[in-house]
Amino acid sequence: MSREQRRCGVTRLLVVESGAKARTIQRYLGKDFLVRACRGHVQDLPTEGKEGRKAMWAAADGELPAPEWGYTKGAESIIRKLIADSRKSGVNEVLVATDPDREGEFIAWRLAELLGSLGAVKRVTFNEITKTAIAAALEEAGDVDIGLVEAAMIRRLMDRLIGFRGSRFCRSWNLASMGRVQTPTLGFVVEREREIEAFVPIPYWEVHLTADGVELRVQFDDDWRDSKGKKRSDRTGDSKNAESAYTAMEAAGSLVLTAASVEGFQKRPRPPFTTDTLLAAAGQRLSWRPARVMRLAQQLYEAGHITYMRTDSVTLSGEAIAAARSLIKEAYCDPYLPSKPRMYKSKAKNAQEAHEAIRPAGDRIAPIEEIRKQLGQDEAKVYELIWKRTMASQMMDARGRRMSLRVGNVGGPDAEQAVFQAGGNVIDFPGFLRAYVEGADDPSQALADQE
Repeated sequence: MSREQRRCGVTRLLVVESGAKARTIQRYLGKDFLVRACRGHVQDLPTEGKEGRKAMWAAADGELPAPEWGYTKGAESIIRKLIADSRKSGVNEVLVATDPDREGEFIAWRLAELLGSLGAVKRVTFNEITKTAIAAALEEAGDVDIGLVEAAMIRRLMDRLIGFRGSRFCRSWNLASMGRVQTPTLGFVVEREREIEAFVPIPYWEVHLTADGVELRVQFDDDWRDSKGKKRSDRTGDSKNAESAYTAMEAAGSLVLTAASVEGFQKRPRPPFTTDTLLAAAGQRLSWRPARVMRLAQQLYEAGHITYMRTDSVTLSGEAIAAARSLIKEAYCDPYLPSKPRMYKSKAKNAQEAHEAIRPAGDRIAPIEEIRKQLGQDEAKVYELIWKRTMASQMMDARGRRMSLRVGNVGGPDAEQAVFQAGGNVIDFPGFLRAYVEGADDPSQALADQE
């Protein structure tokens, strides 16, 4: 090793995907590591050319070997610089720490082949960018998971054979591009749009009891069934029946309470966020598109504030549970803290349980205001959702009472047509609702609306 190499002290190269992540990790690892970014895919399947597509079809049918992988735009110069910097710095071991998913595994596989001349290549994965998590990952460096690589390769083939061709069709109609998943989804959207265009509104009538008296209202809908598929008893498509009930109510004079019931209920908190549930919550609460939410979540992840944001797992590490329980006890006091931690498990059979749910990173859960000052308002809004959902997932059940009342003109000849029902909820103990309420900006204002 040269004098320059000894002076630098670098013996290991750690390759990640983004420059922001590389800068954060370099601060944690210091001068003994050379941390660099490959900026995503370094090699990929061809995207253009009739012969290339023909070869891919044949490869998919098993008639020919898989098509050759070519450098992506600008990747060849990145690889050359990685090799040059590594040799100058005395690197004798390469660690590939691309994202812990199928695409990241595929990138790691290609990097291992391209950087093998520098020395042994090991795969490193971590779900959060904290000093503790990175140190633990380095201790457990292993080999590339070829099963995930093959899954990613199939996805890339599907992109080229189906997604890219479908994207050209979409762009011809000024629509967004689509990939392997969006192809069948587009079909569902088109079918549904045709149903909407062919729909003829059907009127139905409702009789409402208000403080000012009885009202007969006409509405339009295409579905008279409730969420369980049963015909709704409060709607009728027969105007004569509606008018008869309305007349009976007007003639009834006074109404009496015919039935009342009160029953207790408990509501359990939902699991921590996965990618899908985070996007759904952000869309509902913030009215943001998925691309915007994922971009902000990526920034939070690369800055070391949340765990990896592409996951279908709802599990939390022991470190995360301990941090959440400690903060719950401090912020909400003992009545809101269960005697035992809550454990969640994904229902999906193919969920990657090695990952964690999306949560605040590290053994210290940073305050929301701290994120706002460091990164900005939009990043803080996404972090706030994750913070609240994580806290709520480890808190006590909400408890309350569900009340139901029935009012009618009992004794009249048309009594069965003149009965009204109303219900409501009372929260006796808010539990996890103190931290997180579905679809509400202010939990304190939405407690009474929860079941």
